[in-house]
Amino acid sequence: MSNACPIVNESVDERSARVCALIVLLPLGAALALGSTWPALFLAGDFALRGFGGRRWSPVARLSGVLVASLGLPPRPTNAGPKAFAAKLGFGFSLTVALGFLLGNSTLGISAGAPFALCAVLEGAFGICIGCRMYQLSQRLWRRPESPVEEPVAQS
Repeated sequence: MSNACPIVNESVDERSARVCALIVLLPLGAALALGSTWPALFLAGDFALRGFGGRRWSPVARLSGVLVASLGLPPRPTNAGPKAFAAKLGFGFSLTVALGFLLGNSTLGISAGAPFALCAVLEGAFGICIGCRMYQLSQRLWRRPESPVEEPVAQS
């Protein structure tokens, strides 16, 4: 299991996460092609479940688990924290796509949907999780250094 950024003491299956990303492309593609709010709202709900603690209730996560199991792929555990952070970003992108189409602003919907789709392709096809890398970068930039242990001063 990768310990690159252990923000939680849980793990998820890396292969299932990659299949999730590929599944996400279906409703996202429908939202972008049709200018429809509903597929993006479905994704927002699913990403909310995965990002804010209800992963076991996520329809996309459940479907990806079934697909991975049916292919007989052995699990590859990875820390769940970075994936949850990435899901929170997906939640934000999904809401922005939905909001754009709901307000009749297709430019907003497509502008949010295009990088969102690119991230899903990178994760699904190549295992490159942009949200996970953003989390790691944020930890390097903003994490407080651990306070050094002060040695007692010897008095004479």
